[in-house]
Amino acid sequence: MRAPAVALALSLAACGAVDAPPDVDGALVEALADLHLADARAALDSTAAPGLDDSLRAVALEAHGLSEAGLDAHLEALAADPELAQATYDSLDVVLTRERQAGYLDAEGLIQR
Repeated sequence: MRAPAVALALSLAACGAVDAPPDVDGALVEALADLHLADARAALDSTAAPGLDDSLRAVALEAHGLSEAGLDAHLEALAADPELAQATYDSLDVVLTRERQAGYLDAEGLIQR
């Protein structure tokens, strides 16, 4: 369990500021990217202990000062503003594309082993 947590911590530390349009919350984009990577890592690890997905999500949320409830509130706000939601997810796509180009992700956006 320690290796995945270390890998996630390293990927979180490697994240830089997000170049997002002015209305987009760059911190939220970074959090969404890290949550995607945490979920992907847990999904890929067939030998993982039960609860690894929850543990990696908790690490990612904590790294961004969020709780599940706080994340839900952000997502509800995006749902109320489709244009902002589109801009946010476009920015997320840019972040994940950069990660993929850096060699951390495969074409489906999942962490390479």
